[in-house]
Amino acid sequence: MTRDSRRASRHASRGQGLVEFAFVAPIALVVITGIFVSCFLFFQNSAVTDGATAGSRMASIETSLVTVVGAQICESNVPISIEAAVAQAAPQLNVNPARLCETSATHLSQGTVVTNEANITVDATPNLAGPTTVTVTVSFSGKGIAPPLTATYSMNATSTVPVLAP
Repeated sequence: MTRDSRRASRHASRGQGLVEFAFVAPIALVVITGIFVSCFLFFQNSAVTDGATAGSRMASIETSLVTVVGAQICESNVPISIEAAVAQAAPQLNVNPARLCETSATHLSQGTVVTNEANITVDATPNLAGPTTVTVTVSFSGKGIAPPLTATYSMNATSTVPVLAP
């Protein structure tokens, strides 16, 4: 092999690394972005689950699940509101601040569902006046975090606990 052919071979291999990087970089970027988005969604799902668990615990120890507020029957907030318990357990979630009010003899709801906020519903068995079990559902829907992944997603978590006797 002559000196000129070795020199030409060296110059040709310099561009090879750039071409390989051009093939590998987009794939690596997509994989890394997917890992970050998956971690974010797992984190959000964990927060929604923690919120539902804390809300059901608070509902099970409230001295009275409902009280009359003006013309509505709403959650009693004693010792603290279910919304506050959810917010404390999952501080990374924006919790809908609307009060939980009765929509039927067994159901409390915040009324209007708000996007990008955790919305709470409470179901009591057999009824809100004397429940033996309480089920709290926390629902969250939001937009994706990365430009190619901007679809709306929804998460729900439900927790059912027995009501503690006073």
